Amino acid sequence: MKRKIYDELLKWKDDKQNTCLTIKGQRQVGKTYIVEHFAKEFYPNFVEIDLTRTPEMAEAFKRAVDVDSVIRELSLRMDGVVFEPGSTLIFIDEIQECPEARASLKWFAQDDRFDVIASGSLLGVTNNSLRKKNEGDPTPLSPMGYETILTMRSMDFEEFLWARGFNRKILEEIKDRIKSRQRLDESELEVLNSHFRDYMIVGGMPAAVKAFVKTKQYSESGKQLDKILGDTINDINRYNNPINSMKTQRCFESIPEHLSSNNKKFQYSRLEKGTGSRASAAKYSENLLWIEGAGYGNFCYGLESPELPFKRIEDSFKVYLSDTGMLVRMMGKSAAIAVYEGDTKFNAGALMENVVAECLAKSNLKPRFYRKNSGKNQMEIDFVTELLGQSVCIEVKSGKDREAPSISKVSDVFKVDRRMMFAFDNIYVDEDGIEHYPLFVAAFFNLLQRDYIGPEF
Repeated sequence: MKRKIYDELLKWKDDKQNTCLTIKGQRQVGKTYIVEHFAKEFYPNFVEIDLTRTPEMAEAFKRAVDVDSVIRELSLRMDGVVFEPGSTLIFIDEIQECPEARASLKWFAQDDRFDVIASGSLLGVTNNSLRKKNEGDPTPLSPMGYETILTMRSMDFEEFLWARGFNRKILEEIKDRIKSRQRLDESELEVLNSHFRDYMIVGGMPAAVKAFVKTKQYSESGKQLDKILGDTINDINRYNNPINSMKTQRCFESIPEHLSSNNKKFQYSRLEKGTGSRASAAKYSENLLWIEGAGYGNFCYGLESPELPFKRIEDSFKVYLSDTGMLVRMMGKSAAIAVYEGDTKFNAGALMENVVAECLAKSNLKPRFYRKNSGKNQMEIDFVTELLGQSVCIEVKSGKDREAPSISKVSDVFKVDRRMMFAFDNIYVDEDGIEHYPLFVAAFFNLLQRDYIGPEF
């Protein structure tokens, strides 16, 4: 399955500038697969070190003092492996398991005889077990300035279409029309909306996509999602002590409940009845940050105003799951059926918002929101983001109702540059200057990144 990050690997190879490459991202998004495929294409010699499956390899880095000593130690443990300068790619998988291995990237970058790629599923998380093991010893720091860091996420909608064999020429023509703000044919809308509903149910985790493409059955992709959700809980248990494990799991499993509430905000007080929000925040905030650091959640912070420069409200936020297929699976079969049938009665707002937040994150845009409950500024804007130095307010509509009082009046109260509405609709600009797009266009948000030129486009 073709992944866009592959092009980024090629760019790094062509212009490394004395850096190693580090790929971070949640588990099972395809990091190992893409590196193995890349190595097969461009390197005569490939050395793969998985620090989870072969933890004894960590000793090679712990005792090393330079590149030569690392290679010597690895050669002792890896029979038949060739370390040929200039033609070898060394891949250190799950590098977060060994801080010394992460620190050694500086040596490899400076030495420049070997290309080195590292990957880690939990690089954004404090590894409590390793921290305790090394208590009293200085923990090596990450090699700042000697890493090119890429974040890999689950497959986006375009990659999903590629995997399903969607005609790429037709897709490029549709993208051109999106970019030029032309209405799409009804047949195109029907087909792409159908694919997007599939994408919401299946998600973008490669194993789930592969199962769906192969069998065309949601039940098979669902089995893969169940495994992924199980592995997520295993990660939580593995990298936390028993008490923190329970708290982190409670936070993770509560995300669908929070998104199903009226305002969708994450409220610590919901985690324990009878506990005040401040006390609950003190108790659970670190556990929630673990979920963010592990890549399982897209955090969306509230803003004091939708005007630039944005000022976020630290204690007001929503937590969307990084992959909507995982959220649908957690919500159960009724949620999948509702998405498939377009049944907006089943709290579709939570699912629609989650997929838009996912699309924004995969476009390297930070999702934010604005909500005011009283006064002349009373309104609720689902998402606020920044495009080319402009403030953009976004409304997500799950049903046929297109009434959107907040998005209509926001420009009367605040200085915002663009207003957009995503729904199961066509492309047009209404008389109020609000840009309307089909929901799936959120997956092509980068095509909308240009200066706003008015309702005439």
